Amino acid sequence: MKNLAVSLMGVLVLSSCEGVRYPKTYILNLQPPTPQAASPEGTLGPLAIHEFGCLEYICEGRIVYRTSPDEAAFYEFHRWAMSPRQAVTQYLENGLRAQSLFKSVTLHERDSETAYVLSGNIQRLEEVDEGRDVHAICTISAQLLDTRTRSVVWSHTASETIAVEKRNIGGVVSSLSVAARTAADRLLKSMKEELPVTMARTGPQ
Repeated sequence: MKNLAVSLMGVLVLSSCEGVRYPKTYILNLQPPTPQAASPEGTLGPLAIHEFGCLEYICEGRIVYRTSPDEAAFYEFHRWAMSPRQAVTQYLENGLRAQSLFKSVTLHERDSETAYVLSGNIQRLEEVDEGRDVHAICTISAQLLDTRTRSVVWSHTASETIAVEKRNIGGVVSSLSVAARTAADRLLKSMKEELPVTMARTGPQ
């Protein structure tokens, strides 16, 4: 959002003349999914989730924007209060519990008790400026490992692009939240639809 970035830079210059300016912090607004009815017949073994990875420039703290495909810039005084990787991991944890697809869902692997391990990466979480058009983009990939066979039984990449209607940092964060939630929901939907088919062929633990 070039115009927004320039405007914020102007505010920064004025603020510096008036005194020290402290960063404002934001959190991805990922509300927990609604719990769903359990399906005992299709319940899989215990699941452990590893905190999702993230490219360093995305999760180092400052909110990212792009004015071209090969250039990433940062809002120096607008930062994440909680790492996006932690926010996305927690959302997926809550979503998987709500689906009741696994017997249990934890963030810690327990050797003999863990049947599956979910891991993944946030590949994009940024504002993208294309002339007058401004978008928020989130891309998340994930995979599920069967600890017994050490094989990947499911993998998927989900991406969402949301137009930023409100041209300020609050509007950017709100759109990034929608994009992240939508991408994560697509991962959950894919897992719920594809895993029962896969397990029917290989046999659940």
